[in-house]
Amino acid sequence: MERAIVLLSGGVDSAVALWWSRKQGLDIHPLTFDYFGRPKREHDAIRALTSRVGTARIRHVDLPFLKEVDDLRQEGFENRLLLDSPEGYIPGRNLIFYGLAGYYAELDAARYIVGGHNGLDPESFPDSSPKFFNFLNSVFHLSLWSYDKSPVQILVPLSGKSKEEVVRLGLELNVPFEVTWSCYWDRAVHCGTCVSCRERKEAFDAVGVKDPVVYEA
Repeated sequence: MERAIVLLSGGVDSAVALWWSRKQGLDIHPLTFDYFGRPKREHDAIRALTSRVGTARIRHVDLPFLKEVDDLRQEGFENRLLLDSPEGYIPGRNLIFYGLAGYYAELDAARYIVGGHNGLDPESFPDSSPKFFNFLNSVFHLSLWSYDKSPVQILVPLSGKSKEEVVRLGLELNVPFEVTWSCYWDRAVHCGTCVSCRERKEAFDAVGVKDPVVYEA
C-alpha cells in the first residue's frame, strides 16, 4: 500500500480529496497547518473526517507568522499591490505548505502528497494552478536527497473541476459534508456571505442537493 500525505483544511475540497485518496487504497497520513486566524471549527471538521476514514494520526504544523493580507494590513507591508489581492490570500501559502509537505514526505517515505484544489482556485490564487504543481514536482526531484530511490509526487485530483463537480464527486464517494467547515470565520454556524460560503452554497444549489450545514439567517 502506497503512503500518501493528504493536506486537509476541513472544507469541501479537502474532504473530497481525502475520500478520493481512500478510494485509491492509499495509506493516508493527514497534514494540516495552523496559521494566524485560522477558524478552530476547521480542526473539528478535520478530526471528524479523519475519524470516519480511518487514518494515521493528524500531524499539525504551527505557522503563526503566516497571515492573510487583511490581517497583515494592521502591521503594514511595502508591496502596495497586495491591497488589491483576493479575500483570503496569504502570500506564498502553497509554496510553504507543499515545501513542508515534501519535508514530511521524505521523512515518512510517502509516495504521494494529495491536495484538494479545484479548477476555480487558480482564478484567484496563482499557487493552486496545475502549472504551479507541475513545477513543484520538478523542484522535489531536484531538492529531495532520496528522490531517485523514493520519489515524491503531488496529486491534485480535483484539478480542473468546478465546485459543482467537486460536490457531485463527493456525493458519489459518500463524503459526510455535514461535518465539513467552509466558512472563513470562526462562529457557531456558517456565515453564508464570505466568498467560501457563497461558492459552497452555489455549488450545492447547482447540483440540486440541500447543503447539510447550517447558515446564519
